[in-house]
Amino acid sequence: MKTRRTILLRIPLRISLCISPRIALLFGLLIGSLVCLPAAFAADTPPAAKETRVIERVAIPGTNRQMGMGIAEFPPNAGKPRHKAVGPEVCYVLEGEIFLEVEGKPAQHIRAGGSFQIPANVVHVTRAGPAGAKVLATWAGVPGKTFNIPVPQH
Repeated sequence: MKTRRTILLRIPLRISLCISPRIALLFGLLIGSLVCLPAAFAADTPPAAKETRVIERVAIPGTNRQMGMGIAEFPPNAGKPRHKAVGPEVCYVLEGEIFLEVEGKPAQHIRAGGSFQIPANVVHVTRAGPAGAKVLATWAGVPGKTFNIPVPQH
């Protein structure tokens, strides 16, 4: 006659179950995969870049525009989603590297010490490399108006 072994499994909420070792293994694998599932999905989605920290704004005399200057920080592999800016931008990479994808042009790879410019109303995506990036950004825009406009994929 075969003896059946059982394992006492204590589940929070003070519930005790007597189950076979095979069921205990399956239960453990199920719980383990449920705990790891959110991390697996998060790994496929790069983090978002931080909001640009504005350092200074100054009016451009004789116009309704102002210049702005700020620091954009990108965690590793982070990006700013596809968008266009209503004014021109000139940027200098202080640390790390940036990949700039401008619609209709080959992607650019800009390392620390390099600069780039983006004309007004040009659809683009910026993202950092594996070490992240810090960028000094300057722009011209209309005070009180939204500067970056999201552009969905077509």
